[in-house]
Amino acid sequence: MSPFLYQKVFTGAMMALSTVIALPRLASDNYKHQEQGSSLILPVLLCAWFVLWIGLRPVSSAFGDTTNYALEYARLDPYSVHVNWSSEWVWELLKNGCKAAGLSIHAFFTIIAAGYVMSALCAVKSLMPDDPMLGTVFVLASLMFFPFATNGLRNGLACHLFLLAMAFMLKDKWLPGILVSLMAFGIHRSVMLPIVALVTALFLSRNVKKFIVFWLASILISLIAGGTFESFFASLGFDDRMTQYTTLVSNEFSHEGFRWDFLLYSSLPVLMAWYVCIKQQASDNWYDVICTVYLLCNAFWIMVIRSAFSNRFAYLSWFLYPIVIAYPLVNLEIRYDQDRFTGLVLLAYSAFSMFMWFVFW
Repeated sequence: MSPFLYQKVFTGAMMALSTVIALPRLASDNYKHQEQGSSLILPVLLCAWFVLWIGLRPVSSAFGDTTNYALEYARLDPYSVHVNWSSEWVWELLKNGCKAAGLSIHAFFTIIAAGYVMSALCAVKSLMPDDPMLGTVFVLASLMFFPFATNGLRNGLACHLFLLAMAFMLKDKWLPGILVSLMAFGIHRSVMLPIVALVTALFLSRNVKKFIVFWLASILISLIAGGTFESFFASLGFDDRMTQYTTLVSNEFSHEGFRWDFLLYSSLPVLMAWYVCIKQQASDNWYDVICTVYLLCNAFWIMVIRSAFSNRFAYLSWFLYPIVIAYPLVNLEIRYDQDRFTGLVLLAYSAFSMFMWFVFW
């Protein structure tokens, strides 16, 4: 298969799977789907297929930074490299360990893909035990799932490990939650942002209404004083690419500048949070925390929205996108026709990803 077909084949497969899952719900008169259950067999098989398929992908420019990671791995001499403990030391140890063990680049990519996918699956099982298949499909069908499995490898792996850490902490499993958070930080320091947002939600405030107002205010702040905030965040230096990205600014709508298209995409979880937490008042403590982390991280991205490659900052909230959408559909009572509504949301969600990849991109 041509490397340039991978994304479209995957997106088409997710659209077909979403349709198979959604159609019985659309025809249902039940409040909740009668076949829901806690079986992990299908989600595990689905995730295992993706791990092998994408881990064994050819090294091609079709997968963005895959070629750069492969070149770096090929040149690596693990016995002459000293781990920098002040940088992404977990990533360096993983990379050096795989090379020292004689693993090929495809084996290395498969290990990264396994961490990326299986950590998300474990988090979904923990957060949505009544219907892990539905939660898994929402994650896989997400617009940014494939790009961060093949392009932003470090960022994607770190964010999904943080998602697992958050699932631990929501269950008061503090030790594994802290350890996994440290692993995520040791892979990509940018996850400091969602870590801080999670601490805020757990110990300071999880008032979703207040943070929706803050999210709306961040748009106004970005329009009025966005450059000031970009310079400030660049000076913090918590991400190794922050300074580079925040100093590359352009007025091009579709690539840099104020990303109204990204902002519209980011607003849908905010709308779901408003509908569930404020209009329906059907939220629970876990969902309040999830929404707060999303709102804070996305508000940060809005303040640096003009940066080149701002999608890398946006992903610090977008990895929560499918969770914000799927969690209330599985766990909360938000509508009398929830089964049918879930089918509609899933179809629209997958169709949007398919449209973006086949038409827009």
